[in-house]
Amino acid sequence: MKPELDELDIRIIKILKKDARTTNVAIANDLQVSEGSIRQRIAMMRNEGAIVRFTIDTASRGLKAIIEVNIEVNVHTTRIAKKIKKLEGVERVYEISGDSDILAIIDVSNTVELNNTIEAIRAMEDVKYTKTRLILGEQQV
Repeated sequence: MKPELDELDIRIIKILKKDARTTNVAIANDLQVSEGSIRQRIAMMRNEGAIVRFTIDTASRGLKAIIEVNIEVNVHTTRIAKKIKKLEGVERVYEISGDSDILAIIDVSNTVELNNTIEAIRAMEDVKYTKTRLILGEQQV
């Protein structure tokens, strides 16, 4: 069941998405509520699964790409997505709908590493083909 979030919860999440290290006091001051209220709401959202984890974004290693993966019919995408997730340089893996089945965000140092990752994905059982797009620029939200 999806947790119910009110306007204050949504505003807290928006602040934490910009900087997960923002202190409860800073959030409370920004939203003009007590620090205890912020602490309790964050704990509640973690317990209910609205906040899954706190993380950071790092600078790119040099070359970022999106790899779309198409797999054979009647194959569980989760099995292949878990294998892709373990490859060096893989930042995120999504199971998606549409023309492709899986989308992977890759961050590597150079084209040789990118090609090695692509070839490792293509060598996986039940992978039909891949399509790669280089990321030319990125805007932070």
